[in-house]
Amino acid sequence: MSGKRHHIVPRLLQKGFASRIQGKTVLTWLYNKKTGVSKTDLSTKDIMVSENFYGKKGSLNVDDEITNIEEKKLTPLINSLRNMGCNFAESRNEIAELIAHFSIRTKFIRKSFETASSKMLKGIRDIATDEHTIENVFLNPPPTFIKEQADVFLSDPKNKEFLEPALQIFELFGITKNQVGDLLSEITSSELKNEETKDEFKKIIQGQFADAIDKSCDLIPNSIREGHIKSLSKNAIPLTRVEKYKQLNWNVYEVESPLILGDVACIFREEGDNLFKSSCDIDKTGQIYLPISSNQILIGTLESEEIETSVKILNESTAKCSYEQFICSEKTQDKIGLIELIGINSYLASDEEIEFELDDIRNNLEKIIFEKGS
Repeated sequence: MSGKRHHIVPRLLQKGFASRIQGKTVLTWLYNKKTGVSKTDLSTKDIMVSENFYGKKGSLNVDDEITNIEEKKLTPLINSLRNMGCNFAESRNEIAELIAHFSIRTKFIRKSFETASSKMLKGIRDIATDEHTIENVFLNPPPTFIKEQADVFLSDPKNKEFLEPALQIFELFGITKNQVGDLLSEITSSELKNEETKDEFKKIIQGQFADAIDKSCDLIPNSIREGHIKSLSKNAIPLTRVEKYKQLNWNVYEVESPLILGDVACIFREEGDNLFKSSCDIDKTGQIYLPISSNQILIGTLESEEIETSVKILNESTAKCSYEQFICSEKTQDKIGLIELIGINSYLASDEEIEFELDDIRNNLEKIIFEKGS
């Protein structure tokens, strides 16, 4: 994975899904949400790869560290799992490290945070720029709040140079600094309620919120990219996940028909839930599935959970949990049919969950408005 072209799902894992091998070149079929199935099988060198995904040389970069983890930890373990030579009881910690690493390095993690953050900010933008919100919250603040802001303004050392002469003039008329604050708050309250100036204030507030949030939305992709790389540099194998995942019972199961490998690598089930997810709350993890070859899948499960071994269900679930693509050792009509399922369950927070949080914000604002009016 060294150089600019970083593999989001490592070639060592993709190798198990080879359609054919020519010398040192491993080829497989790529199924993509936007472009469909590849015209021919492709080299894993060019699959699930993104330029400088783990950082650029000369800046924050975890490419070398991840390559080192792959070579020294992951490759020997995956080979052992495929060869059925793994002692699962003794290798419980190493398997947990493998899953913990795969669960945080994928494009799905980064893009899901981007999508959720962008939707949340745009929802807040709509709430903050709504005329009802502006009029009842921002243009009708409690008098104590206005007074506090006036006092802060008068006491700020940055304002001392131009305020000092004016305060001295007020003192000549027997008006103290505190009384000036009272006067400012009264004028401000009056102006906010003035019908002639209210519309102008609304436009100013709407513009300020819209500009601030739009600028924040523009910064999201780069901020999350940097945050993801920084997180990986500090902890490429999160110990919290390792501690949870090593509590599961691990085994490799063989299947008769070809499995697919998604760009999320692992798929998860929460305790007592049959729905597969791209990720789940660590403490609620009931099962984890990682296809390691076309006919082998590594499964970790709590004793109370029933294992899913239907290839049809596993492949459909993997496609749904994949962010944008999956690979397979064969090109068949049933695999092509899975393309339309890609991304259905690939999210950290659903639209419904985001809307629930936004509704909570709206309800809290309504409470503020109601309390003011009562």
